[in-house]
Amino acid sequence: MSKIVVQEINVPSTSLAVCSLPHIDFADAFKCQLPEHQPQDIDSVTRAIFLTMPQWITGLLELRNNIVLPLGLKTSIDAVPSNSQDKLKPGTAVGVFEVLARGLDEEIMLGEDDKHLDYRVSVRLEREEEKSWVVVSTMVKFNNWLGRAYFIPVRPVHKIVVPAMMRYGLGNSISHASATA
Repeated sequence: MSKIVVQEINVPSTSLAVCSLPHIDFADAFKCQLPEHQPQDIDSVTRAIFLTMPQWITGLLELRNNIVLPLGLKTSIDAVPSNSQDKLKPGTAVGVFEVLARGLDEEIMLGEDDKHLDYRVSVRLEREEEKSWVVVSTMVKFNNWLGRAYFIPVRPVHKIVVPAMMRYGLGNSISHASATA
C-alpha cells in the first residue's frame, strides 16, 4: 500500500463552507490524492474519513467531551445516523458530525453550531485527468470568549488530527468498510 501524502493548502474559495458563516475566525484545508483502492464517490470518501478514526483520535474526542461537559458545551449531536449505503443527506450524522449540506455530487458540508463556536467542515472531491483528490476544509466562527479560549489548545492539535484522519480513513477504508456497515 502506498503512503498517503496530505498537504496543507489554501481553502478553496468555492467551498460550500466559505459562505456558510457570517465571518471566519479560523480556516484551514488539507488535500490528498485518493488511493486507487478507495471508492471515488463523495459519500464513501466522507464516511472513510469520519467513521474510521485512529484510536488515539477517538480518545482525544472522549477527553474533550469529559472536559467540556461541565461547561455546558455539546458533547453529542442530535442528527439521525446515516445508513451505510445511502447518500448522505442534511440532517443525518457521519459519526459525531452532522451533514448540513451537499454540493451536487462532489462536496458534503458537515458542521455544528454551539454557544461557544460554530464550525463547518467541507469534504470535496476534485478530479484531474485520471486522478481524484479530496480536500477537507475547516472554518470556525467564535461566538464568545469561551470559543476563543476553547480553540487555543484545539488549533495546533487540529492541524495534526485532520491529516491523520485523512491518511487513516482513506488508507484503511476497504478493510473498515465491512466493519462499519
